Amino acid sequence: MNERLDKLAACARRLMRRSAIVGVYLVVLMAALYVPLLFSYFKTQRTLNVYAFTETFSPEAIELFEERTGIKINITYAELDEEIGAKFAINGGIGYDVVNVSDFMVRHLSKQGYLQKLDYSCLPNAARLNPRLLGRVFDPKNAYSLPHKWFMYGLVYDKNVFKVSPDQMSLAFVFNDPEQLYKKGLVSRPYRVCMIDSPMDAYFLSMLSLFNRFDQFTPQEFDAITRQLLQQKQWVECYTLYTVEYFLLSGIIPIALTSSNFVRKIWDMSDQYEFAIPREGGILVIENLVIPKTSRKGDLAHEFINFMLSDEVATLNSQEYGWTSANKSAQETLDAQYKRKSHLFPDEHVFKRLHIPLFTSYARRCADDAWLRVGFA
Repeated sequence: MNERLDKLAACARRLMRRSAIVGVYLVVLMAALYVPLLFSYFKTQRTLNVYAFTETFSPEAIELFEERTGIKINITYAELDEEIGAKFAINGGIGYDVVNVSDFMVRHLSKQGYLQKLDYSCLPNAARLNPRLLGRVFDPKNAYSLPHKWFMYGLVYDKNVFKVSPDQMSLAFVFNDPEQLYKKGLVSRPYRVCMIDSPMDAYFLSMLSLFNRFDQFTPQEFDAITRQLLQQKQWVECYTLYTVEYFLLSGIIPIALTSSNFVRKIWDMSDQYEFAIPREGGILVIENLVIPKTSRKGDLAHEFINFMLSDEVATLNSQEYGWTSANKSAQETLDAQYKRKSHLFPDEHVFKRLHIPLFTSYARRCADDAWLRVGFA
């Protein structure tokens, strides 16, 4: 009995040894077949988390970057700078490697210590940027940000109703009573307007129209601005930014205070409209690319920013969405199809009329509160 058990045990040991040998060979074989693929998978799965406004990076541009670098882009979209600022306030920007923000938010985030300084040795395409957009008040040395695109707030208007040159266009045409302007013979007929729907920008432009300056306002001046906006509501057809084309091209309104982003689209459908920076002044908005201080992928982030600032990709993005690129060559390529002289392509004289509002957080809260009064009036 014991002899039989000993034989069975020996047989089992031999079987286990053979199974172990076969297992080792299988592991070696599997490693030879699949480990290179596994290494390749992890190599190509380098990732970068990007937080950007919609219509900033075209799908084709993202695909090109992924194909050429092997870096996978995970993109999250934001609607407002304030949304981005709130996320940084909560966690310092953890989870993002490249962020697209406007000028005033660059200043806020850099002052709070949320941004990395840029390494220009990794950004050769910075030399391709329009110098008019560099060294601005929100980041004088561009230590933390580089411009990606820009636009202006001005007047889009029907040339048949407003028979004045762009240099003579005034904020009075949207802030003053159109009935009174018609009675004075300044316009060909009474009309209604479309007004920008941003509280701070509306207050800034109202201040320019009332006081011809753009610094901080006093409480008395703030009250005067609020009264003007409440009065203006009588001839405002709609507070909007993204549907201005509809109101213009349908003939509902002949003038709108809006973004230059939409002018090219309007021109593609009609030559009846012009764009002007009012003689009192307009707003310059510069959207930038920054790297959060919490990102551990600064090398990849710099690679992404440099790629998006290149002539090829900047042109691709601006052609896709129609906005003005910070890349000078891309801007010239986009504008070459338009043979007209316009404030949409501002010379130095017109460009000097553009200002970047950098109000305090207190002023912004005041504007938001007063804007509610306008909305519910």
